[in-house]
Amino acid sequence: MRSLRDRLKSYKKDMALGDAEVRLEEMVQEAESLTGELPETAVERALPGVEQETPFGPCYYRDVRFDVLSAHGHYPLARTRHLPLSVLYGVCKIKESPAEWDKVCFFDTETTGLGSGAGNFIFLFGIGFYEDDEFIVRQYFLRSYAEERAVLYALSDLLSRFEVMVSFNGKGFDWKLLETRFTLARLELRPVLHLDLLPPARRLWKKVLKNCKLITLEQEVLGFAREDDTPGKMAPELYFAYQTDGDARPLVGIFTHNVHDILTLATLSAHIGLLVEQPLHMATHPEELFGLSRWYDEWEKSDSSVACLVKVSEMEEQDYACEALWKLSLFYKRRGQYDKAVLLWHDLLDGEGMWKTAPRIELAKYYEHKARDFARALALTNETIEVVQSRRSILRTQRLDHELHELSYRRQRLLKKCGGVVVEGELGL
Repeated sequence: MRSLRDRLKSYKKDMALGDAEVRLEEMVQEAESLTGELPETAVERALPGVEQETPFGPCYYRDVRFDVLSAHGHYPLARTRHLPLSVLYGVCKIKESPAEWDKVCFFDTETTGLGSGAGNFIFLFGIGFYEDDEFIVRQYFLRSYAEERAVLYALSDLLSRFEVMVSFNGKGFDWKLLETRFTLARLELRPVLHLDLLPPARRLWKKVLKNCKLITLEQEVLGFAREDDTPGKMAPELYFAYQTDGDARPLVGIFTHNVHDILTLATLSAHIGLLVEQPLHMATHPEELFGLSRWYDEWEKSDSSVACLVKVSEMEEQDYACEALWKLSLFYKRRGQYDKAVLLWHDLLDGEGMWKTAPRIELAKYYEHKARDFARALALTNETIEVVQSRRSILRTQRLDHELHELSYRRQRLLKKCGGVVVEGELGL
């Protein structure tokens, strides 16, 4: 059956243009107000949802539901829920006892700007959570600025169900802005444990990808390509237009963008968890293994830390292999296992670049302070000085000057210990 608007518009062909056309639109709006039929531009038509009553008036939200077996990129949404939550606590440096997954939500917002000041509004609040066999994304929408207090009240009520919030740069932006909006609305925002995935992502992929934006991670790491999605940078412009003309249809892509962000948070959690649980199987880039090795070292899981570095050292990429041996040597040095560290430093002596100096410096320190072999320490120091002087003759930098000064002092100290003669300024500094 045709809508009332369509039936009225069918008479347009029998009317004159100009004033008659304007009058037709007025008739349509008047008829819709009498019958309760919403225009196609209304958010309730463009993005069907639920009107919720609060002590501060009505607010609007919609739920987007996914079966947990639905895939988002390489992973089904159910995979995240199989991850021990302690893994995410570890990479986010949280030492509290892990909660259960039904107490975890994923949070993302769309805003009218990038600042956290009073003039920046959150107009779309997205919260993802697991419920039975579904993953639900609930989106609270600010239909008008006057509804903000009602929206914040409803949001607070929903968040009270959860103990943990997962976000991406949420600590630096979303949560700070949320605190500002709650303060201005004179409402209390209950604190939650916050797991921000941006720092772990940077540790793993900062040197691998062009950037660590969420959309880059989902394309390059998770294997997901967005469709029907409006870039977040267009959100302010589209929302301001909606506030002017009331047409919510252009916002559909922003709502989709918000849903994608939250789904990506869930599957990114799964991917990071699998990397931590199965590093030798899941990691595909040396930098991932370096990042994982650092975590294991911080968690005092020495065997896993060493295993990651050993795997990189066996790769064909020579630069990464040398870096892995170097990191492994420092790992042993910190634990006083100098027999292993010395072997690795000797293995690195034939390398290029920093490997011509760094292992020689460490070996010189070892032979001077541990083995008390001053002659050998002096020979290594002289070799290092020659390398640095050669570099300095091509490009003189403050760093090389400082390095040469340090080596000069070590050489003079070793000459004394060897019974040699110290000559001031012999290196031409």
